[in-house]
Amino acid sequence: MDSYQVTCRSCGASNRIPADKEGVAGKCGSCKADLPPLYSQPQAVNAETFDRFVASYPGPVLVEFWAPW
Repeated sequence: MDSYQVTCRSCGASNRIPADKEGVAGKCGSCKADLPPLYSQPQAVNAETFDRFVASYPGPVLVEFWAPW
């Protein structure tokens, strides 16, 4: 099973996140602080969901804007 490592911002502990938990917020195994949801794949958003997604995500967000023209 694939997994990812997320570092806790509160205590610096490394937390293993299973790949099937992508997009689900978790808790640090050491200090129980909230961990941000992990996204390893691009997330498609539209005009209605963009502001909410960016405002609710606690970490940096890389955005690529695209148009068919």
